[in-house]
Formats: sequence, C-alpha cells, structure tokens
Amino acid sequence: MEDTSYKNGNSVSQNYVRNNSQGTSQITFKGTEDLGGGLKAMFLLENDFDAGKDATSNFGSKGGEQYLGLSGGFGSLQLGAANTPSLSTMSAATGFGTKIGGGFSFLSTGRVRNSNSVVYTSPTFSNITVKVAHAFKTNADANNPAIKEVASVTDIGLFYANGPLSAGYSVYKIAAAAGGDGTQQNNLAVTYDLGMAKLGFGSYSETKGAATDSKATNLSVTVPMGNLSLIANTGSKDDTTAANKDRSITAVGVKYAMSKNTSVYARMVNQKFDNMTANTDVTQIKTTLVGMQTNF
Repeated sequence: MEDTSYKNGNSVSQNYVRNNSQGTSQITFKGTEDLGGGLKAMFLLENDFDAGKDATSNFGSKGGEQYLGLSGGFGSLQLGAANTPSLSTMSAATGFGTKIGGGFSFLSTGRVRNSNSVVYTSPTFSNITVKVAHAFKTNADANNPAIKEVASVTDIGLFYANGPLSAGYSVYKIAAAAGGDGTQQNNLAVTYDLGMAKLGFGSYSETKGAATDSKATNLSVTVPMGNLSLIANTGSKDDTTAANKDRSITAVGVKYAMSKNTSVYARMVNQKFDNMTANTDVTQIKTTLVGMQTNF
C-alpha cells in the first residue's frame, strides 16, 4: 500500500502486487570451467523480471548483470556489464540493501552497472580488497543517429573486512561529455557486528563540475532474534544547489526466515521531499509492505 501526497494538498492511495521490495526477482545462469593451474573461465547472465506483471509483457526485457571473465591467483576480470564497486559500497550499510527503505536511489544516484565495461577485483591482502571498473566511451556517429555519445566511467573501490568490522570506500567518476561537466560520486559504508545487533553507517556526496550537488548520510541497525530480524534505517539528503530540495527517509521492518530459502517480511517507509515548487510535485510517500521472498 502506498500513500502519495503532493504540493497542492492532494493525495492518492494505491494498492499494488509489487516486485522487488525485498530482493530483485531474477533468473540467473552462471558457470565456471577449470582451465588448470588455478585459472578458471566464468560467465553469468541475469534476467530481471517483474513478478507482479504478465510475463509476456516484461520477461526478457529487463536488465541484469552479465559478464564473461577469468579468475585465478591474480584476482578476477569480468567483461560486459558486471556490478560496480560503488554498488557494493552503497548497498552495504542500509539494512535493506538497494530496496525500498534503504535509500539506495533516494539518497544517492544508484550506480549499479555499466554496459561496455571491464571490472577487476584483486585478491585480498591484509583484509583489503581493491575493485576497479571502467566503462569505455562511445563516440557519436554522424552516419548512424542511433549511436549517441556515452561518456566513459571509472569506478574504484577499496574494501576492508576483519572480524565484526567491514568498510568500503568508492569513487565513481563520469567523464565530461561534449558541452557538459563531469560527475563524481564518493561513497562510504561502515558496518560493525556487535552480535546482538549490526550497525551501519553510509555517506554519499556527488559533485558536478566544480559544484557539490548533494550530500547524504544514513544510519541502520539490524537486530537478529533467531529466525526473526528487526531492521531500521534512517537517512537524509542535503541538496546543496539553490533549489535546496532536501529529502529524508525513515524505515522500520521485520524479516522472518521460514526456511533456508524462503522468508516473509513487513516494512513501513516514510519518504519526505522538502522545498518542492510545482503543485504536482511529490512531498511525501508513505509505503507499507508485506511480502515473501524465495531463493532457489
């Protein structure tokens, strides 16, 4: 159930059978081949789909991670559209991952994956792993208008894990395209597992050209109680432009594991948008979720 309020005072309520509230609905094909000497070939092909819609209208039309690669003592190299280092950083400390309530796209600009990219992951040394991704520039083709200019992207992440402490920092850069400015997003995530609770802190900032566009932080806590987990997340985004369209999110939820593969969940999320100007601008969204997730 979702209640949306607008600047003009109007509001509307909707009831949905909705997809991807706890995890992405997808079918994944993956495999590895041992090439000897510690070297392996690997592939992965995901198809994300909307389980709340007629399969004929969406199956096969959604995105998903896909790559072909090699792994060995040098680490791993993935070619295609592998997940970015910044996705690992941004989803780590929210409690709800990239899904509603975590603020993944609400507080930051989601940096999930890029086409035409190479992603390298190093071996782990002294609890530190480095991930580097690069998506190549596409030049506009005057003879084929369908081919537009796409700026190159570089994403570098540094990750640390030692016992209860995990941390990640990534820098996502989009090169300046013709007539525009480059963009840089810095992402930080820290989690600490106390046993009785897992705490998370996330920080994001985005700069366009010479100006900072926004800064955001979030705090989360996950309390395991046997098969039941209590989760809470709160975050705010400071719009540093003249428009000053700040936003905030608060979410509380429970998740109950019915088996190794199946869980049920409930969640309440409140999203607020400040300093909106147009009468049709959204000022608040309240969402109540009840659902089930099955992995196999």
